[in-house]
This record gives sequence, structure tokens and C-alpha cells, in this order.
Amino acid sequence: MKKVIIIGAGISGMTAGIYAANNGFDVTIYEKHSIPGGECTGWKRDGVFIDGCAHWIVGVNPKVQLYKLWEFIGAFNKDTKIFKTEYLNKFDIDGEIVTFYSDLKKLKNELLRIGPNDKKIINKFIKAVKAYQHVSIPIKKPMDLMNPFDYMVMGLKLLPMARAYYKYTHITIDEFASKCKSKILAETFRRTFDPSYNVHSLLYVMQALSQWDAGVVEGGSLKMALDIAKRFKDLGGKFVYNANVEKIVTKDNLATGIIVNNEFVEADYIIPTCDMHYTLFNLLDNKYTTEFYKKRFENIKEYALQQTVFCSYKLSGNNDNINTMVNIKIKPINIADSIIDSISIRCHKYDSSLNNGYSTITVMIPILDVSYNYFKNLNREDYEKAKIKIGNIILNEVINYYKINKDDIKLIDVATPLTYERYLNAYRGSYMSFITTNTNDKLMDTGLLDGLDNVFMAGQWVMPPGGLPIALFTGKHAAYRVSRAEKKKFKHEKD
Repeated sequence: MKKVIIIGAGISGMTAGIYAANNGFDVTIYEKHSIPGGECTGWKRDGVFIDGCAHWIVGVNPKVQLYKLWEFIGAFNKDTKIFKTEYLNKFDIDGEIVTFYSDLKKLKNELLRIGPNDKKIINKFIKAVKAYQHVSIPIKKPMDLMNPFDYMVMGLKLLPMARAYYKYTHITIDEFASKCKSKILAETFRRTFDPSYNVHSLLYVMQALSQWDAGVVEGGSLKMALDIAKRFKDLGGKFVYNANVEKIVTKDNLATGIIVNNEFVEADYIIPTCDMHYTLFNLLDNKYTTEFYKKRFENIKEYALQQTVFCSYKLSGNNDNINTMVNIKIKPINIADSIIDSISIRCHKYDSSLNNGYSTITVMIPILDVSYNYFKNLNREDYEKAKIKIGNIILNEVINYYKINKDDIKLIDVATPLTYERYLNAYRGSYMSFITTNTNDKLMDTGLLDGLDNVFMAGQWVMPPGGLPIALFTGKHAAYRVSRAEKKKFKHEKD
């Protein structure tokens, strides 16, 4: 059996491991942390569970494309309880609550309610979401390995959305919103995602929500990760935790193994699924970094990263008046050199299997890259003080908005870009990949490295903006490449 080493036990790493093991390879996953999951994780503070990952998972509808992959790797099945996503978010705009429903009929009526003179642009948006319902992801094998027939089949599936895709990848959400006559409607669109995102990003998410193909697994992200890990081990796969992989050793266009915890481990194939900057610039000493990636990693202004401060609170008492999600406007405040004027509050009360009568409230604050520098330049004591200060500032906003008794809610955790960097080697603490804007040129990559024939990268960096579905199928693709290199017929999930 040929030996495959995978670096990183996130969704991409475990998916690659499951498919490789199922195809007859000897697979070991080396993970820096003490548990599997990578960014698909959660943790406990003060007796309550904090879900650090999925607002929703795309692929929960058995009738839609990604479901069979999730089911195969053991993430969930037809008997798993899934909490479907009723709406993208609620937006409080000067006291007016606007619900961005998943159901397109409800959404259209809601948008017409607040923008009766914007019927034309609303109809165009709903039409574009419906066109995006024809999205087809090349989940069977990597695009560069597809034959003309594969391309023809995929092209025919994508044809209904082609016009909308071409149009909306070149328009930012801010530009789209500026066409609205209704100020409330314009503000609603601007607060769906970062206004610099292209509209394509919003349409992709909405097509999943509109097909009830986005939800959260009962028990949270960590439980799902642990179930996937069990599937990998059941197939004979091995984990090595607390494993600090330092180098990928190369010779004559091949990787011969890795240096981990100061020891050399031999391998026939290596699949790095960890942070791509760490892979290229640390594990491979910048010897195989292409201009494609140098350009992006060296130009953070143009290729902005997705970074956050993630605040968590323990809530007791009555929470009937608290929405699952709501975005509110706040007086502009300085959060680690980023000016924040709105926040999205999420209450995890829907999952009664967690927290024994308590609820967790989380606020994920999008920040600029300068905030990474702000935190990085603090000493340990000032860093901890800064986190508590930020957590309490946001706590007061939550209390004031929902009129919560101060004794019923408390700050329990604050994660910053340095948290993601520490646990995941994440580049500048980015929790996903590059932000997709209307000016970004080609961001997708194959995960292949010129001059290195047996290393296949996978994970969300291969296809920005990233996320769990991309981690899922790029992990499968990496295992596919290993089988192809060995001239073995690849066993898919249905084989």
C-alpha cells in the first residue's frame, strides 16, 4: 500500500483521507491541534458550547449535489436532525425589521414591501437567484482532469445561470444597492455581506438557502467533525495529533516525506490541506510558490482577506424575544483600528441538545487587515485586556438592543485573528480565503505545484472565498489525483 500523508485534520483533510483510504491507500493525517475538525469546530466556556464554525452548511438537501459527499464522509445522513435556515438574516434598519427570507416568494414580497418602487431590480435579483439554482460544481473530479464530454455536460447544466454569473461577478453589492430607489432596500442589500463583495457571492448563498440546502447539524460543528473522524478511522485511517509539521522534504521533483516534531516521516504522496500560505512559504520554503500566489499574498490591499473578531456570550433567562439572527446598526466604534457601524447577533437557542437550558450568543465582527497588526503588536497582558474591552463593548450593544437584564448575560470568550493563527497557522489570522470582489482576477487554482509531482494541495484556499463545501470537494479531488497518479480507478462515493 502506498503511503499518503495529509497535513491538517479539517474537513478537507479528513475528506481526502476518507477517499484515499477507501481507494486502498495507507493514510495518516497529521494535525497541529489535539482534536479533528480544523475550523469546523466548537469549544466550551463556562459550561456552554460555542459553535465556532457553521452559520449554515450547504449540502443538507438530499436532492442536491453535495449531499452525497457529506453523507459518504459521515457528516450526516437522512436520520440526522438538520436545522434549516429560514432566512439569511434579519436587518433592523431604523426600527424597520427586514427579513431576507430563504423562500423566494416570501423574500420577493418582503423586498417589495420596503421597496415598492424598486419592482424591476427586485425581480432581476429573484430571477438571478433562480438562475443560480442551476449551479453545477465539478465534484466528481478536478476540472483540469475533465474530458470534453465532462465539460459539455457541466456547461449544459450551467447554461441557465451563465448570463447572471457573467453580469454579477463584475458588480459589487454596493453598486447593486446604489440602484435602489428605496433607502431601506439599499441598506438591506449593503448589509447582507461586505459591500465590496461581488453580487455573485450573495447569489450563490441565496440559491442554496432557496432550495433548503443550507442548515446546521444538531450537536454543532464539532460533533459533525468528530463523526467524520470516526468514519476515517473506521476505514483504517490514522490520526497523529499535537503534530507540528515543520517541513515537506523534497528531492528531484518529488516530496519524500515530512519533518514533524523534529522527526522525518516518509511518504509516497503528500496532501497539504492546511493554510496555503503556510504550505508554500513555510513547509516548502517558498521554493515552489508560483507568481499566481505571490501576487495575491503580497498584495493584501487588492486581495483582501476575511478576518474577524468573534465574541461569545452565555445567556440565561427568557430568550423568546431574541431572533436566531439579526443585523443591527450601531454608533460607529473603533474595534482594533477597524471602524464598525453594524453587527450581526446570532442566538444558538434552536439546538436544545446543547447547553442545558442556557443559550449562546455570538457576534462575528468583520474587520480590516490592519486589525491583525493591531493585535500582533500587543504584549500578552495588553492583548487580553483588549479582547475583554472589545467583548464588553459588543456586550453592551446586545444588552441595549434586546433589553436584556445584565445579570442574565455574560462575556465568556473572544477570538481574534491571532486565535486562528495560533490554532490553524492561518495566514494573518484569516478564517477563510480571499474576499471575492468585482476586480479580482482569476482566484481558482488546481492545487498543483510546478516541479513537485506528488504534492496535491486542497482546502478553501484553492477556490476563494472558501468555506466548508469547497473544503469538502477539493479534499476529494486531492485523493482523486493520488489514485490517478497510481493509475488506479478511483472509487467514488456511489461505487
